[in-house]
Amino acid sequence: MSAKTTLASSLAAAAVLVALSPDAAAQVVIKQPNAHPDYTAELEPHGAFGLWHRTYRGNLHQRPFADPEFGGGFRATIEILDPGFIPKLNNTVGITFGVNVTSCGRCYRDDYRFYTPVGLQWNFFIVKQFSAFADLGFILSTEGFYREVYPDFFAMLGGRYHFNEDVSLTFRIGIPFFTLGVSFFVG
Repeated sequence: MSAKTTLASSLAAAAVLVALSPDAAAQVVIKQPNAHPDYTAELEPHGAFGLWHRTYRGNLHQRPFADPEFGGGFRATIEILDPGFIPKLNNTVGITFGVNVTSCGRCYRDDYRFYTPVGLQWNFFIVKQFSAFADLGFILSTEGFYREVYPDFFAMLGGRYHFNEDVSLTFRIGIPFFTLGVSFFVG
């Protein structure tokens, strides 16, 4: 299954779940700025499934798809704009950063890869139970623990199913990961 197909399927499934909710029409909050959880930071432990990654050996850059990486990580996002770039919509902007550790079958020296992303997250609160976001930034990757560091970029789309004001199920897909975790809104 291609990345575009997986992304389209994930977004379509989320839209169907929202549409089938009993009071979906009454819960739309996208045009109500600040009708979202009141938080300063989002803390998210997650599992990571790496499909799209680069292999660095000298100056050689490859994107192998046949050797998936499995692992976990933690992401924190600190809200910096509320409302975000579009003041008439229910959106926020935050600085996101974290760490991921995954297995690595094709690594040269170690059996694991270490990733450190830092970027910008733009959130849209669509209905009371669902929000969507985009992450864009830079990531440092290394085989092992910072022995040789390689800068790269990351780009991800994701969504959250909000159980309540403080906890949500969070998924994201993009380069280099698919992650699934639980977000805690604090502050």
